Amino acid sequence: MPSSKIPAEFQLIERIQAMLASAAAEKGVILGIGDDCAVLEGAEGKYLLVTTDMLIEDVHFSRAFSSLHEIGQKAMIVNISDIAAMGGEPRFAFISLAFPSSFSLEEFDQLWEGMIEVARRYSLLVLGGDTNASFPQLNDHGLVINITLIGEVQPSELISRQGAGEGDLILLTGQIGDSAAGLDLLTMSGRFSAQAASGSKPEDICCYQQAVHRHRVPVVRLSESRIISRHHLATAMIDVSDGVATDLRHLLCPRLGGQREMGELGAILWPEKIPVSEAAAKVARMLGKEPLTYALCGGEDYELLFTAAPDQAYKAKELIERQTLTSVSIIGEITEKVKGIHLIYGQGQIAPFLAAGFDHFKR
Repeated sequence: MPSSKIPAEFQLIERIQAMLASAAAEKGVILGIGDDCAVLEGAEGKYLLVTTDMLIEDVHFSRAFSSLHEIGQKAMIVNISDIAAMGGEPRFAFISLAFPSSFSLEEFDQLWEGMIEVARRYSLLVLGGDTNASFPQLNDHGLVINITLIGEVQPSELISRQGAGEGDLILLTGQIGDSAAGLDLLTMSGRFSAQAASGSKPEDICCYQQAVHRHRVPVVRLSESRIISRHHLATAMIDVSDGVATDLRHLLCPRLGGQREMGELGAILWPEKIPVSEAAAKVARMLGKEPLTYALCGGEDYELLFTAAPDQAYKAKELIERQTLTSVSIIGEITEKVKGIHLIYGQGQIAPFLAAGFDHFKR
């Protein structure tokens, strides 16, 4: 009997959710698989948040594009971002590493310092983990980083992917598109260097460098998340890891415990309100690409994408911008009348947006 190939990532997650559905009914489990973190009953009336992320060389990072110190920083940041997406605070980390045979002690120290630098910044304690050899047949590649993070949140401040409803506005912190644009620049580094040396304006080169840096070391919006959760401003939230288009679909149909059927909600987005960074726009023009594609499909920006009732949306924007200086954009609205994601342009034209962001199993 021939074997079946792995389906698209979204479908695989649904399959795993179905397999583990009974686990969510266990005592002490508040939320099981399907969100940025699992949520468990903790001590002193708090909830525990548990998340784990695996980063694999030449899939999530490349040592040709980033230093080991930057790779270590990014590995920790993407896990903290999951805690932020639930409105929580990170507390403890467990780090497992698999090294290729060529890996040196000096290289380990560089990687470790990157992770510990971020851990210290957010008062995060590293309590253990595991080490192993990876892909013994590969000498120069095969670094694998897996981090499990434990955070906590007050029950009243927990934010999940559930909860978005018709009429909610869609908000986004910061700017998006930088990471995907930076990755494009890195993959064409030779041609980019030649072009930069042959007459690019200094402000353009500064934008290119910003995009590259945002790809190597993304932001983490922990302070912004805590404002949202403490003031109960969001109905649903996720961090943008796979692109706004893909991650917004997770808010439209989270499929947690069967509480919402696939396709019940839709979203309209206002393209002129989507905060494409100047750096991403410049890279897109240079490469002949559409800036909005970077913004909606690029991924790895790790900004917060959340929904809120209209009065709370404007309060969230005002509080976050005043207290953190991070910009907040209102980019669309949740609807039940229009299924899926649609773009509404200035003249009233409506166009369905069918493209998606990153999929680990896309062939």
